[in-house]
Amino acid sequence: MIRDIRIESLKSIHRLEMECGKLNLLAGTNSSGKSTTLQGLLLIAQNLEENYGLNGPLVSIGNYREARNYNISSDKIDIIVKDDAGESLELVFCEEGAVILNGNLDGALAEIFNFRKGCFHYLSCNRIGSQDIYQRNLTLYEDIGINGEYAVEYLCRHRDNPLEEEAVYYKENYTLSAQVNYWLKYIVGATIKTEEITGTDVVKASYGVVDGIYSRSKNVGSGISYLVSILIVCLGSRRGDIILIENPEIHLHPLSQSRVCEFLYFISEAGRQIFIETHSDHIFNAARAGIATGKMVKENISIHFFKLGSDNCTRNYAIEIGEFGKIENPVPGLFDQFQQDYDKMLGLC
Repeated sequence: MIRDIRIESLKSIHRLEMECGKLNLLAGTNSSGKSTTLQGLLLIAQNLEENYGLNGPLVSIGNYREARNYNISSDKIDIIVKDDAGESLELVFCEEGAVILNGNLDGALAEIFNFRKGCFHYLSCNRIGSQDIYQRNLTLYEDIGINGEYAVEYLCRHRDNPLEEEAVYYKENYTLSAQVNYWLKYIVGATIKTEEITGTDVVKASYGVVDGIYSRSKNVGSGISYLVSILIVCLGSRRGDIILIENPEIHLHPLSQSRVCEFLYFISEAGRQIFIETHSDHIFNAARAGIATGKMVKENISIHFFKLGSDNCTRNYAIEIGEFGKIENPVPGLFDQFQQDYDKMLGLC
């Protein structure tokens, strides 16, 4: 598991140090460094076996001068991750174009960053929504795609595979399909079934919102389609894997967003490490409520709030949650807009 992340001179980041937990919530204002922090991890993953540099299959952020923090003087971009055992990987981009990767490239930390082996998973905010049909994965790699384009096909192909014990919440049936449908039903009140279309390279998904009646994808709420890829990538992962998800709350009702947080926490407790970028106060508050009720262990959740300082560089605040879910170190802008609007309605400001 990643224990520490350090990034220097990447985009809005001058110098960032972040301690990680099993479930990591990255919140904050727009263009303040949340995505950049995830991109630091993506850059290590895509340069592990092949030198893609700043532009590759996981992330593309332009040339060195575009990617380097323009507010400071630096001759390199430096990204370092460390795990619980003290192993580290360091990725350095130099102005002259050199890409240097340091560390034990045969070690355990390098293993979990290997997205080609299916240990490192990433779902972008641009993931696909509802479609009539979904393409088969004809690549050489067991992956659902960074936009979730192969998620439905993955479920169709692996639906009867039993999951590891710790990743099973619904104990009546250990298969991938049963677990996906349990959580889909709990979060949005729907179920999914998949079928191959004979003689083609595509599969079809249909959703049941009313018992016994299944509809095509485009006739159900778009949030359901966006959620499915999250459930599949998490439940299809293995112990020790890393999962990065941008904006898991897309098109979901507040109650569903809260329940997504419950799901992600459960998966993180099943031996996976999860990083999410979110603008959802419902996900944030679900973590607070989980800690307050004892259903979530606060030491296993790492919450970070990002905003730009007066120098236009990223400031990262590690948020502490105390008794009854109280925010011990509130920062202006940390999901406080509801309170500000409420105060206006009451004439308090």
